[in-house]
Amino acid sequence: MTDADIKPLDPGQIAPDFTLEDTLTGEVITLSALQGEIVVLNFWSGECPWSRHYDAYFARRAPEWAQNGIRLLHVKSNLNETPDDVRRWAAETENFAPVLDDADGRVALAYGAQTTPHVFLIDTGGRIAYQGAVDDRSFRQREATVNYLDAAIAAVRAHRMPDPASTPAYGCAIVREFYEEA
Repeated sequence: MTDADIKPLDPGQIAPDFTLEDTLTGEVITLSALQGEIVVLNFWSGECPWSRHYDAYFARRAPEWAQNGIRLLHVKSNLNETPDDVRRWAAETENFAPVLDDADGRVALAYGAQTTPHVFLIDTGGRIAYQGAVDDRSFRQREATVNYLDAAIAAVRAHRMPDPASTPAYGCAIVREFYEEA
């Protein structure tokens, strides 16, 4: 399996369930226990400058989202990042959202997460409503002109399907271990 073989789940699909431990608090979180809430699942890396760039955005949005029944969950799937690294980076950014430890990368593979950041918005029924980038920033376009995630959340809260419901994720590749197929 190579990175090219990994495809993100399509909007409308049921979000794969998982149980992961929060690196910051030790709390165990199971996605299916959050059914009925909107969930922002952000595949995150402390060493990726693109992911770190969005830390302030998530820190600003999280309290407002929480007041509106929206849960923010960061998922750390990079093989080369330790729990101590995560705690240090979270302290530097005053990150208060859970950082779930997907040490073996199984959750990232189940979702088809390709980069950090790569966000999946899960609606109250447990379906993926949006997947992709937070906004339209890229290497060539340093300032955002469209915030896809904010628009997707507004659509889901209004009981509409986001448009677009899928965009290419942009950031650093998730560091994985690949195995040769026998």
